[in-house]
Amino acid sequence: MFETPHRLHPAAIVINFGVYFIATVRSLAAPLIGIFITGKESSANFMSIMIGGGIAVIGGISLIGPILNYFSTTFFIEGDALVISSGFIWRKRRTIPLARIQNVNIERTIWHRFLKAAKVKVETAAGAKSEGDLTALSVEDANRLQSVLLQRNQTTDTVEPETKPEPLYQLSPKQVILAGALGNRAIYIFGSIFAVFQAEGAHQYFRPILNYIQRLGPAASILAGAGIFVGLVIIGWLVSIGISATRYYGFRIEKHERGILITHGLITQFKSVVPVGRIQDVRIVEPILFRLLGYCEIYADTAGSFDKKDEASANKICPILSEREASKIGKLLMPEFEFESLSWRQVSKKTIARHAARHFVQFLILIFVPLAIWLKWYSLIFIAPMAIFSWVTGLVAYHYVGYSWTNDILAARRGVFRKQATIIPFDRIQHYTINSSYFQRRLGLATVTAVSASTGGHSIHVADVDIKAVDGLRETIAVSIQSHLGSRKSGL
Repeated sequence: MFETPHRLHPAAIVINFGVYFIATVRSLAAPLIGIFITGKESSANFMSIMIGGGIAVIGGISLIGPILNYFSTTFFIEGDALVISSGFIWRKRRTIPLARIQNVNIERTIWHRFLKAAKVKVETAAGAKSEGDLTALSVEDANRLQSVLLQRNQTTDTVEPETKPEPLYQLSPKQVILAGALGNRAIYIFGSIFAVFQAEGAHQYFRPILNYIQRLGPAASILAGAGIFVGLVIIGWLVSIGISATRYYGFRIEKHERGILITHGLITQFKSVVPVGRIQDVRIVEPILFRLLGYCEIYADTAGSFDKKDEASANKICPILSEREASKIGKLLMPEFEFESLSWRQVSKKTIARHAARHFVQFLILIFVPLAIWLKWYSLIFIAPMAIFSWVTGLVAYHYVGYSWTNDILAARRGVFRKQATIIPFDRIQHYTINSSYFQRRLGLATVTAVSASTGGHSIHVADVDIKAVDGLRETIAVSIQSHLGSRKSGL
């Protein structure tokens, strides 16, 4: 199966045409705008001919590339590697060893679903984007290719037909809506508010409202303005919920021979396999609103990217789950996973003074100096509040930073409004460092950093550990890495 060259699905012509058409329009935007402006005084027929002719030319140019791409692109499995050949004039042959494949994702946009096709993305650890993209295959071929490429043994003779197993975890409609309602999507909220006021002719529609508010009394004007602002915030909030609902509609986690299969999406359907044997770290994230209601998010990073365009380029395994279910999902990702039973150790209390001093100096430079220029001696009244606030930030840093370990994992936590715990198995630690700045050395402190092979860069970072505790932690990490070296296989 797939030993002979296969072409893409004919839907690739239509899908690539849309991509090329949009790109061509963008590149020709300046001359098209110039034609429109200079032709404003011309007759309607002339303008219609110009616009119609421009669209026809752009469409014709945009159609050449997809047709050539379709007839020149083939893929097949040769030995233990996937080969993708493309290019009409300049031929390009990309060879991806099966053993180096981190993940194979299937995406179905609304156009793919309409044309009964699917996009396949093949990822390795070489970078932050997929190494091999097949724009459109039939759904059956996409599923078969995903199964073949992710098989632990690279035999491609037979592939069992895909069955629909019972989900290990799935989101209810209520949870999907709640994920959008609690999500940190302030950019959509304020973007919606800004868009309303920046829309063309917005002043004409809002002028009567503004005039009415101005005729009200001071208290009524304030209440009316606050009501309008709250209404716009609610609209933006609803936009956030809508985005979450379309992205995570039908979210389910299923068992797969290489790990777990994640499926979700209403308009664009995502189907990706998380290879458990290649997971480098697992993170439990609790934004403040999630934490207040007893929910959290769970992330996992492998040596390669999942190619998921999400918040902070994160590989989000589940957008929302209760804290009591975090251990269940964590065990699926990492057999050594422990969270609730971890015994957290706090950093040195000396971190309070160090953070307070650092923040106080920052406040002096950024706030006090400008105030002193403006208010002269009256600015001294701000010294005490800044000192108190700096001390509070030191207390917060001390209280919310901690670390822990078991026989198999090393863990660290940090954050106030976005609490985060990172867990790395000892056999996944690539290197660790002990750093100590000048001020840390004066206080007898050090920072411990343990790094995995994750491309996400989510390492264990624990600042201001007492120097005596650092020696014990360093010895623990060194011995544990040596004892766990090579203990985990590359897959389930």
